[in-house]
Amino acid sequence: MRILLKLFVESQNLGKAINALSEGGISGFYLKEYQGMSPDDWKGFLLAEEPEMAIKIVNELSQDTVVINSIVNIECLGKIKELVRKKLENDRYTLVELPVLGMEVNSPE
Repeated sequence: MRILLKLFVESQNLGKAINALSEGGISGFYLKEYQGMSPDDWKGFLLAEEPEMAIKIVNELSQDTVVINSIVNIECLGKIKELVRKKLENDRYTLVELPVLGMEVNSPE
């Protein structure tokens, strides 16, 4: 079985995260940069319902974050998780595992 592994890390920890995944045996990945916030970041206040104001507040409080996505064999998952825990033990991260029910790859020459 294959798993879509999604590893969310702060941008400054991207190198450590990719190294952990590579050592764990991933064959490739793609990543997406975004602005991230944890529940603690917005605890205690409500966002204004005006879109411009809400976007401004989110931009001011959020952190530069990256999600790294990789399809992995379930047999590699334990090793990958162990390496991520070890390399990012003092850093914030979130690891999400989603089952892949199907996949089609088209690679014309």
